[in-house]
Amino acid sequence: MGSITFNHVFKRYKGESRPAVNDFHLSIEEGEFLVLVGPSGCGKSTTLRMLAGLEEISSGEMYMDDKFINYVSPKDRDIAMVFQNYALYPNLSVFENIALGLKLRKTAKHEIELRVKRVAKILEISHLLDRKPSQLSGGQKQRVALGRAIAREPQVFLMDEPLSNLDAKLRAQTRAEIIKLQSDLKRTMVYVTHDQVEAMTMGTRIVVMKDGLIQQVATPRKLYDEPINVFVAGFIGSPQMNFISGTIEREEGNFYFANKRMRLLLSDKYGSRFENSAKFIRNVIMGVRPEHVLLKANMPTDEQSSFVPASVQMTEATGADSYVYVLVGETRIIARTEPENEYGKDEQIAVGFQMNRLHFFDENTGIAVGGEEG
Repeated sequence: MGSITFNHVFKRYKGESRPAVNDFHLSIEEGEFLVLVGPSGCGKSTTLRMLAGLEEISSGEMYMDDKFINYVSPKDRDIAMVFQNYALYPNLSVFENIALGLKLRKTAKHEIELRVKRVAKILEISHLLDRKPSQLSGGQKQRVALGRAIAREPQVFLMDEPLSNLDAKLRAQTRAEIIKLQSDLKRTMVYVTHDQVEAMTMGTRIVVMKDGLIQQVATPRKLYDEPINVFVAGFIGSPQMNFISGTIEREEGNFYFANKRMRLLLSDKYGSRFENSAKFIRNVIMGVRPEHVLLKANMPTDEQSSFVPASVQMTEATGADSYVYVLVGETRIIARTEPENEYGKDEQIAVGFQMNRLHFFDENTGIAVGGEEG
């Protein structure tokens, strides 16, 4: 129980020129932890609210366990939703807030008592049951909101940015608790966030959205290693992927990436992608993640070197790592290095790349070369 299907779902608001959700087509398996991620206004919360029954869909079909639910009222969908603002009743105790949904469903009093106490124990809030929301911290309020949803024992949990009001330490702690809860309860969970770190650490699969459209659906690892376009490549990963514009040149059977500052010999792995693409893509964007950027104090003398001259702009020390910002001409590149590596502002160094960890995107379409449309 708890599988969900979106069949070409659209949401159009009156007076808007484009759909808020555009042809959302996706199947969610029973017990899956699916995360919808994207920038503000991309349609992820609207998608969640349509699934909850809080927004009418404009066209398309939605199913739960093969049951058509377009016109099923929210209370009959066997779904529990946790909101960003907790939505607790200030005049009710923690116990009463958790029990409210059960009372509305006319659950027996002794059953309510059992469920509330069981949930409170799971969430470690048993000592708070007599308190009012005004007496709770933000993290405690969020646990109560989670408890209210869990106590209903629904088939599907929906969470709309539930951690965004918490501080960084509490957010990380609550994130771990939600992951454990979902694993223990084995219920389908659809989780909305704009935070790509949250998405990468929580979801078994991630849906990346932009402008109401699904960009890519994949596991966290696949999204990171094989982004389908420039948007996904830039959105997933912190700091974001470096992007360098240039052209692909073919010479005596070899392929090179070139611009005014560099000419890099590409491995056969990339050459075959260009060779086999439907049309030869000349103008490209090369992507390389900060951890795949190499720094040297001096330029190597090897003619086939993948290093180019650069100037240090600044260094960010985070404790476990350092991020060095360098300029190659007017292009800024971020390198992730060991914290003991120190570079001074305006220092002249050499920047190179792990040549087997590059990404290439068609400059015109933004699609990855060798991807679905590459």
